[in-house]
Amino acid sequence: MGSRYGLQNRVGLLIGVVIAAAVALYINFGPKPFLTKPDAQSERAAQSTPATAPQSEPIALPGKPGDQPLAKPKFDFYKILPGGEAASAPVVNKPAEDVPEKIYLQAGAYQNPSDADNLKARLALMGIEANVQRIDLAEKGIFYRVRLGTFATAETAESMRARLATEGIEAAIVRSKP
Repeated sequence: MGSRYGLQNRVGLLIGVVIAAAVALYINFGPKPFLTKPDAQSERAAQSTPATAPQSEPIALPGKPGDQPLAKPKFDFYKILPGGEAASAPVVNKPAEDVPEKIYLQAGAYQNPSDADNLKARLALMGIEANVQRIDLAEKGIFYRVRLGTFATAETAESMRARLATEGIEAAIVRSKP
């Protein structure tokens, strides 16, 4: 019985080697679609392009001897852009108005990421969406903050803070400029 399976393994191995050799021969000696000469229709389209088309210089790719070199397009971006070579990025004038600050509630800050995830899960069970942020405080190390928000007004943040307090979670209002 053992010799029958050994023969099957050898036949399977032989079939695999033959298929691998056939694929290798096809890849090396088969048709090369990217190195063929362009057909007559694409040559006519190339001749009918306007005179402002980018100039091309031929490049030689490795392939069969006698293959035509392919044309590499040459782009003149500085001539195409408005303003010629002196073109630069447009300057956007920002209005002088104050940018409103963002209001968050911070429900906790932990050095252990699993503690932060546990609080986030507890808030999720209450139907409150929270985010965990990784922050590196140089003097204290890495902390994981659990934050809720952004809130539109301080009143909405305060009402959420009161709701969290009824559930036994102390939260602090955090204001930041963007």
